[in-house]
Amino acid sequence: MSRAPIDIIRAFLDVWSEGPEPLEKAIRDLFRPDTEWVNMGLSKTVGADEALAMGAKFEAAMGYSKILVETLHIAANGNVVLTERMDRLIAADGREIGAFAIAGIFELDDDGRLVRWRDYTDPSAVAGIHH
Repeated sequence: MSRAPIDIIRAFLDVWSEGPEPLEKAIRDLFRPDTEWVNMGLSKTVGADEALAMGAKFEAAMGYSKILVETLHIAANGNVVLTERMDRLIAADGREIGAFAIAGIFELDDDGRLVRWRDYTDPSAVAGIHH
């Protein structure tokens, strides 16, 4: 792996604010065919196609066009990266339509590709967001 796991995940989270096309590219580059993304209590996907479909479903339901990720804390132990974040949902007109605290665990393989990603948040905080 040419870059440290913490740098890979920091760059991945930063690209979310650039909109759907750069985020889709980042997901396709980082995910393996068997990558698991679990939003605890909400959803589970395997592979980039399922993850992108779930993201599109969330986007349509909540009316956001991009996500600004405020990384409050980030730490790594080997190929595992832990994050504490505030994810801010931004509408197409630039206004924030909601935000929620979230903790994530990203597990990378030795090639720097994502094996597992688990996000933990309060589902009621997410459900309370309306555009």
